[in-house]
Amino acid sequence: MIPFYETSENALRTFYTSDITFPSHLHSNLELLYVMNGTISITIQSQTKLLKEGDFAIIFPNVIHSYDSQPGTDTSVTSLILIAICGLNLTGEYLKKVTRYYPDDPFIPAAKLHENVIYAMQQLETERRSGQNLSACAALLQLILARTLPILELVKNKDLERYDLTHKIVTYVSENFQEPLTLSDLAEHLNVSKYHLSRVFSAKLNTSFNNYLNYIRLNYAVNLIQSTDYSMTQIGIDSGFESQRTFNRAFREVYHMSPSEYRQSTDIVKL
Repeated sequence: MIPFYETSENALRTFYTSDITFPSHLHSNLELLYVMNGTISITIQSQTKLLKEGDFAIIFPNVIHSYDSQPGTDTSVTSLILIAICGLNLTGEYLKKVTRYYPDDPFIPAAKLHENVIYAMQQLETERRSGQNLSACAALLQLILARTLPILELVKNKDLERYDLTHKIVTYVSENFQEPLTLSDLAEHLNVSKYHLSRVFSAKLNTSFNNYLNYIRLNYAVNLIQSTDYSMTQIGIDSGFESQRTFNRAFREVYHMSPSEYRQSTDIVKL
């Protein structure tokens, strides 16, 4: 699982993954995805695309997106996806563009992707592992933007459906998942009935409120398990679970093991 939440504006998180499924979410960083092998289905705003080997996607800040790993037609092929989540401080002269606009079509097929982008993505991962020289990271990210933005049609943010109910739901949950939160609380905050909210979760997010909230909390918990030496009790509390028992039960339902067993089965890495 991949951590999508970061308080540091200097964040650079890069990682290879073969399996990433995550419900609709957003964050304030710039997210880049390159398919090295296999396929992955991505939804950015209302556009869903099955990306294949060599394809690229760029997700601007505060844009709703989700992932759904899918095996290719050849099940012997293992997907390999490279993702970079970059702080806006690394964008340099492109800052205004990535904060004031968004791509009308955020997907770039392999045939149109400049080879510099592939090189820079791989080098960002190398920099992250070797200590993260921010000047080098900024140069690499700006090379990617220099090669991708000119072939994208950018639309002003005022045209983005920022105040659509789904956007409000995702934003509120992402900002408050660490606090006690119920469907009734969310409905009251958004001034809609909880029954209407339930229908939105089912129709737009393809899940229930409780499952969505648990998924967000568990993703954050996995980040803490992998990147800190916090106790499981502390991690459960920090992730918004009301008790250790609730945390353990939710974790086991998704990962089929306890949080402690998960920590033992994975290398601790700073992402």
